[in-house]
Amino acid sequence: MKSRYVVEQIKNLIISQRMKVGEKLPNERLLAESLGVSRIIVREALSYLKACGIIESRHGSGNYVLKIPNDSNLQNGSMEYDLDEVIAARELLESTIARMFLKNITHDMIQDMEYMIQSMEINFLRDDLEKVIESDVRFHQIFSKAFGNSIVYSFLDHLTDYMKTKIWLFLKRDYLWDEEYQKRSIENHKRILRAISQGNQDELLKAIKIHYDTIRQHLEV
Repeated sequence: MKSRYVVEQIKNLIISQRMKVGEKLPNERLLAESLGVSRIIVREALSYLKACGIIESRHGSGNYVLKIPNDSNLQNGSMEYDLDEVIAARELLESTIARMFLKNITHDMIQDMEYMIQSMEINFLRDDLEKVIESDVRFHQIFSKAFGNSIVYSFLDHLTDYMKTKIWLFLKRDYLWDEEYQKRSIENHKRILRAISQGNQDELLKAIKIHYDTIRQHLEV
């Protein structure tokens, strides 16, 4: 896994350079270039280290050592997959639903998805990150039920559950919690729901792609 590799490299950097608590890490661009990975992977690894209490972010300044890493304090959160692969897999599965199972979407499901979008909007204004994530996850879970296949639903649900982990909470708060991104995210969910309501497969496929491209773009900036 690329993300686990990056975690190990940053941990080794802190130890080998004998960095002290309060010392600043190299910036994300330099880490990505030196390790040969995308900024998405670097940011996932940094979020994991934040969840473990090893580093902290200082707004507009960068990432700083909070604690010297060891095996006992690197056990917080799950890193089963690389985030870029999670995003790609979710996009693939949801696009498959759009191509083959759109007819399985019911009126009740559409209403529930609409309610989840409203909840995301309200809770962003309240600065309630966890409730926004909860509503976002539920939106995608409702959509994935159109598969009508418990095994596939369970797998997609497992991928979506990544959004509930402590790692994702740090990732979301640091990189996907500004007004510009949230406005685009809400509009993307509305675009998906509008295409579903109209039974428009082409527009739905386009909306799904835009949604996941938006996530990638903001995590790479």
